[in-house]
Amino acid sequence: MMSYGSFTRAAWSRVALRRLPLLALLVALLATAACDKVPLLAPSNSAITMSAASTTLSSGGSTEVQAYVRESSGTPVQNGTTVRFTVNLGRVDPVEAQTHNGVATTTFHADGASGVAQVRASSGGASGGTGDSATNLVQITVGTAAVAESGIAVRANPSNVPASGGTVDVIATVVGSNNTALSGIPVSFSTNRGSLSASTATTDAAGQARVQLTTNRESTVTASVGSRSGTITIGVNAAATVTLTASSSPVAGQPLTLTVTPTTGTAPRVVIDWGDNDRTDLGIVAAERRVTHTYNNAGGYTIAATSTDGSETTNTAIGVTIANRPSPTVTASTSTPAAGANVAFTVTPTTSGAGIRNVQIDFGDGSAAVELGSITTATTVNHAFGSAGSYTVRVTQTDNSGNDTSSVIVIRVT
Repeated sequence: MMSYGSFTRAAWSRVALRRLPLLALLVALLATAACDKVPLLAPSNSAITMSAASTTLSSGGSTEVQAYVRESSGTPVQNGTTVRFTVNLGRVDPVEAQTHNGVATTTFHADGASGVAQVRASSGGASGGTGDSATNLVQITVGTAAVAESGIAVRANPSNVPASGGTVDVIATVVGSNNTALSGIPVSFSTNRGSLSASTATTDAAGQARVQLTTNRESTVTASVGSRSGTITIGVNAAATVTLTASSSPVAGQPLTLTVTPTTGTAPRVVIDWGDNDRTDLGIVAAERRVTHTYNNAGGYTIAATSTDGSETTNTAIGVTIANRPSPTVTASTSTPAAGANVAFTVTPTTSGAGIRNVQIDFGDGSAAVELGSITTATTVNHAFGSAGSYTVRVTQTDNSGNDTSSVIVIRVT
C-alpha cells in the first residue's frame, strides 16, 4: 500500500505533466496581450514633416493637421505607427493618431484663443530638426494675430450724409494673410466727429464687423485690431441751395432776367415764386439757368427759390425794385407862342426792351392827335394854336406789349 506522501507526490507529477501544454498556452497569450499594449513607434532616424490645411484661423476656427512619417530609407513607416501631437495654444483632437501610408491626422481647434499656435508631432526615434524651423512643427496664426498687415478694409453705406446730418453703416472687413475672412475678431471703432453706436463689434462669418455713425460734418472712422487698422471718411452732401441774380435796373413792363445757379455737385428741383402771385417750376437744375419774368407794376418784390434734393429742402430769396415804365419826352420851341404862330414840338421816345409800337402827340386844343408810328429817334412836329389859352400837350408811347406811358408839356398861347 502506497503512503499518503508518496501518493501525493506521484499524483502531483501526473497532474503537472497533463497541464503543461495549457500553461504554455496561457503564457503565450499573456505575452501576446502584453505586446498589444505596447504602441508601434517610428524607428530611429525616421523623419516627420508637418502640414496644415490652413495656417490662418479665426479665434473660433479649426483646421486639419497631418504628420508624414518616413524611415531613413525614405519609405513611409509601418501602418499603425503611433504619432503624438502637442500644442501650446488651443487644442488638438485626437492627441494620438496612427499612420496610414505614413500619414497621421489630427484636428487643431483654436477654442477662442488668439496668437501663434505651434503644433508638434513626435513618434519614437523620429525627429524633425530643432527650433521654429523644425519639420515636425507647423505654426498656425489664430484670431487677432492672424490679421494681415493690410487686412482691415473699411467702408460706409451710404458714403455721405445729407447737409443736415444723418446716419451711415460703417463696415470693417477683416481678413487673414491668405485673404480669408476672419470671424470672431473683436474690432475697435473710433471717430474724430459725430457719434458711434458702439466702440467695439465682433466680425461675423463673412469677417465683417458693423457699427453706425451719426454726424452732420465730414468724419473719419478708424477700425482697429491690435496694431492693424483701416479708415474711412464720410462726407457731407452739399446743401441743395441755389444762388439768384437778377438783371440790373428792372422796369415795369420789361422782362427781368433771373439767373439761377445751383451749388456745385447738386441738381435740385427749383420752384421760383416771383412775389406777384406768379410761380415758375424750373424742374431739375443741374447747371446755371436763366429765366425771364415781366412785372406789370412798379414796386418792390421778393423773389424766392425753393430747392429740393431728395429729402433736403432749402429756400433762397432776393429783393428787386421794379421802376416805372420809361416815358417819352416832349419839348417846345416856345411855351408862350402867339395865336396862329407855329410851334415846333420835339418828341423823343424812350427805347425799351419791349420795343415801340406807336408814339402819338395830342395838342389838347381839340385837333386830331398826330400818330408818329414806331419812331425810335427824336422827331419834330409843328403845330399852331388858333386862339389864346392854356393847352396841355400830351405825348403817349405804346410798347409792343400794349403798355402806355406818357408825358406832358403846358403851352400858354397869347
